[in-house]
Amino acid sequence: MTMFDGTEGPQGTAEGALEAERLIVEAINAADRIEAHCLFNLAAARGARDALRLRQELAAEMTPTEIAIAQRRARDLIHHYS
Repeated sequence: MTMFDGTEGPQGTAEGALEAERLIVEAINAADRIEAHCLFNLAAARGARDALRLRQELAAEMTPTEIAIAQRRARDLIHHYS
């Protein structure tokens, strides 16, 4: 399973930082854990270090299947919008 480590994405740009923060807020307010994990992955891909920590905390409460689904969704979204 691939997890985003925060090294991908438009780091160092104001636009990238704002998008990452928006994704973190959206993840915190997500309807379910899978959606939240997916959004934390996207924020981490944009360089948000807080997203890495929040994703790890959330993953500790998730099943391996839930994590795999969330990672697949994040990868699909990244490929779709790249």
